[in-house]
Amino acid sequence: MYSLLAEIVGPENVSREDFELWCYSRDAGSVFPRLPECIVTPKSKEQVAEILKVANEYKKPVIPRGAGSSMCGAPVPLKGGVMLDLTGLKRIKIQDEEGLFVRAEAGVIWTEIIEVLKQRGREIGLEGPWSAPSATAGGSVAVGAICMGAAKYGGLGTQILGLEVALADGSIVRTGSAANRNNEMVMRDCNGADLTGLSIGSHGTLGIITEVSLKTYAFHEAEAYYAYSFESLEDAARAVYGLARDEIAFDCRMFVYPVPEEIGGVAGVVYMLKGSGSQIQELGGKSRKIMQLAHGKSISEFGEQYYKGRFTARVKAFGEAGPGWLEVAGYIPILRYPAVAKEIIKYWKKREEEAKNLGIKWSLGALLETHSINIPVAIFCSEVKRDAWQRINSYWHELAELMYERGVSPYWIGHLSSHIVKRWGPYYQLYKKIKESLDPNNILNPGML
Repeated sequence: MYSLLAEIVGPENVSREDFELWCYSRDAGSVFPRLPECIVTPKSKEQVAEILKVANEYKKPVIPRGAGSSMCGAPVPLKGGVMLDLTGLKRIKIQDEEGLFVRAEAGVIWTEIIEVLKQRGREIGLEGPWSAPSATAGGSVAVGAICMGAAKYGGLGTQILGLEVALADGSIVRTGSAANRNNEMVMRDCNGADLTGLSIGSHGTLGIITEVSLKTYAFHEAEAYYAYSFESLEDAARAVYGLARDEIAFDCRMFVYPVPEEIGGVAGVVYMLKGSGSQIQELGGKSRKIMQLAHGKSISEFGEQYYKGRFTARVKAFGEAGPGWLEVAGYIPILRYPAVAKEIIKYWKKREEEAKNLGIKWSLGALLETHSINIPVAIFCSEVKRDAWQRINSYWHELAELMYERGVSPYWIGHLSSHIVKRWGPYYQLYKKIKESLDPNNILNPGML
């Protein structure tokens, strides 16, 4: 099989070297590494299709991988097989003369899309995940990553017009309007069932995303940034709820543990506005009233510092806390946040001494996504300490259970899937039937279901 793969992509784009296999054995999180059998780097969707045909014939697992910036173990090969490095798919195409849509191949990183569009006076609604300078378009869609701008636009699905997906048998499907080969990926809601949605958050279990089509907008004129301190979780949640109700923020985050020293209090809220000068002025005035009614204390400068460094701040903070880390997160109604957050804090209180002895740190926050809130818990340790590394994996699964029992719907399933998905009942059974139909030999990221 190895020689057949080398014929498809060229011998320089296939590797079985141990040091390279180790480089592809994990993602940015601290899920325990697993080695693939080989690494293949295609340069076109046609090569992806041919690779899948060969793998399907030999019944070999295929694990799609972008930049590996996820933290859930999605591209970690549970059963060996072929690691498919999609960073070689790098083309960007502007659709229509004015650039009303943009098509990006799976290996294109978010900041590349942003720069290409900026030259035309356009922008995408979501700026990509916090790892946008490295995260790929295909990988972000495959894990359903939450993106900067979610407070205004919601999930990635709201911005995706269509996908191009390679199936396990090597056939290529174009969804939405592009199902008509005489058309482009300019509209998702047509041609019957919404097959685009099957691939969003699928972790490469149903097909391999080779291209993404996104909406674009006129480039914004201005930005504004705010930060507030609160003396209770209830007040902070009420403030975030107000921003959501009146559709004010482009992006909004909450800090619960630890709260930055510059903010202080029990919780901190930062948010960002985008729009024309007059829109910023109007929305800024409304937001300040909401914060005041929720007893928020304005913190000067922190909001601007936080958002202007949004693509580097998290890397710096997490690098200092780790370097090893895992994150479990999911969605709940905004006003339920304090109750769930308090249960998470109680969980850590019981393990405070153990965590301290192992050098384990943790953080708790929130991200507004239009009408709901995402509640992320991150866990950090030095992977040099084997016992600490093993323990954060245990904490990770325990927290996933705790949050699920309290109604949190997880995203970034990855290696948490075996502990969670089977409890979805009919939803899981339907997912499994679709998987069996599209991938009867179970070659696409096996183990995720």
